[in-house]
Amino acid sequence: MHEHLLHLFFPHVCLLCRKQLLPGEEHCCSSCQAEFDPFSTPLAAEELLRHTIFSHFGETFLFERGWCRYQFHRKSPLQQVLHAMKYEGLFNLGRSFGRQLGEWMLTEGGAGDIECIVPVPLHPLKKIERSYNQSEKIAEGIAQSLQKPLRRDMLVRKRYTVSQTGLSALEREKNIEGAFQVAKGVVAGHLLLVDDVVTTGATMSAAASALRHGGAERISLAAVALAIKE
Repeated sequence: MHEHLLHLFFPHVCLLCRKQLLPGEEHCCSSCQAEFDPFSTPLAAEELLRHTIFSHFGETFLFERGWCRYQFHRKSPLQQVLHAMKYEGLFNLGRSFGRQLGEWMLTEGGAGDIECIVPVPLHPLKKIERSYNQSEKIAEGIAQSLQKPLRRDMLVRKRYTVSQTGLSALEREKNIEGAFQVAKGVVAGHLLLVDDVVTTGATMSAAASALRHGGAERISLAAVALAIKE
């Protein structure tokens, strides 16, 4: 954590190895990023995302399209970086990951009819505690790449929940059930729901359910990473 805090004051060195960043590198050097484990294609990512969600929810959670950039492994360099983004104040990492994800989505042309981008919200108390919502920062980066409007106000978290980390699949589903509600002004259409990491899909499922009740016709999903069973 100490090294991550140093990154706030010395942003031009790699977050992981502390080496000077080269022109074009952002937050992490190319060598450290090479250890992340990206998906080979958007289609490969979507197939595994659908398999993960189907294995937990069957056909009760259907979505239009799905994008994840990386495979998430415990105790990996990517986990260190995402932890710094989420808990240690390095919110600009979220925007960077979002821009990368948005640009990757554009490579296969499947995001053209998305009307707006909706981040998974934090409960107000948790947002005060962290000072920002990492999913919102990721969504900002995606919105910049896709040139689509960002709707921070569309979805609210009405119930405080404990962290999903360490919970079983069933505990995750129960923990997050009914936690979201739609604010006024939802426009029916195709929405992109954004989170940082998908593990079982419980959070995405609960958020998507609230959006559908609010009038959304189609919902696609985007996350920086998809957790891999190991």
